[in-house]
Amino acid sequence: MIIEPLASRCAKFRFKPLSDEIMSSRILHICDQEGLNLDSEALSTLSSISQGDLRRAITYLQGAARLFGSSISSKDLLSVSGVIPVEVVEALYAACKSGNFDLANKEVNNVIAEGYPVSQMLSQLFDVVVEADDVPDEQKARICKSLAEADKRLVDGADEYLQLLDVASNTMRALCNMPQEFSFET
Repeated sequence: MIIEPLASRCAKFRFKPLSDEIMSSRILHICDQEGLNLDSEALSTLSSISQGDLRRAITYLQGAARLFGSSISSKDLLSVSGVIPVEVVEALYAACKSGNFDLANKEVNNVIAEGYPVSQMLSQLFDVVVEADDVPDEQKARICKSLAEADKRLVDGADEYLQLLDVASNTMRALCNMPQEFSFET
């Protein structure tokens, strides 16, 4: 964090994300100059995970080259970037959509056991929910509220497993039109 007296004297620049064409041409130029092999799938993955930020793309490329050598795959780039594989995110979403809590719990356990950052899972799950055409806006709102609450709790130091399980449970209830709050009758 930059202190206010210093920040007030600085010029702030906001750059728009670069297009995939510009990113791809520059990354291919770098790969050519550095003797790196990058297939089209890996190039597409690199553009996707860096979100138009060329500096970030170069950093991921450099990290992958140091760890995996001159032939870099899509999997290598995902590993370096910390992005969770799409299959893992979709498996959790599908488990929530099934309405089977045991299946959702199993997927949550898999995410934790693999060591994926839960904050990253929440971010990617948000993208899946927002892009889902078959989910009404009211259900999306309930899920997004749950994601936001869990993210705040994680920032405050809450347990990752419990927060992801809470999100999975709330997502399942929203997608399956179950009541959000339970009532106990005696």
